[in-house]
Amino acid sequence: MKRIAFLLLAIHVTMLSGCKKDDGTTKIWDINPVTVSVTATDTQGNDLLNPQTPGALEVSEIKALYKGEEYACDEKLAASKAVLPRFYGLKTEKSALGICLLRFGKLEGAQSYTNESVTIIWPDGSSDQISFNRDFRWKANGDPEIKEKWFLNGSEVSGKLVKIIK
Repeated sequence: MKRIAFLLLAIHVTMLSGCKKDDGTTKIWDINPVTVSVTATDTQGNDLLNPQTPGALEVSEIKALYKGEEYACDEKLAASKAVLPRFYGLKTEKSALGICLLRFGKLEGAQSYTNESVTIIWPDGSSDQISFNRDFRWKANGDPEIKEKWFLNGSEVSGKLVKIIK
């Protein structure tokens, strides 16, 4: 009888020691995907991606070159609030401020990139190269740390929105 009581006690202690109390510190992170965002204006500041603007670019003729593959601009892709990194290539989109944007992506957000580049080929045959470096790592406390630098034709730009004057 003592053996059975001891065995039950041992099993009970083992089961209790295997349980961890949830202290509420477990974090789940949604890391935003990487998207290359571009505005195109003339020297007067007119939005050349907006079809309502006189002299606007024909966006269906804009292409992106990424890792040796060419992507035509798809104007019919709908905007989404999903955070998932669903690659769609090149598309146009209106920002919350009403500015027309070219967007290329989405690339995986939870990884680092070094000298990653996308070349935008404009309807007149000219091109602009947008590149970025992204350092992604998890800190000791479980939080993500992201550092990015963005470049237009080799020159660093401030922020993630690349502004091109045509």
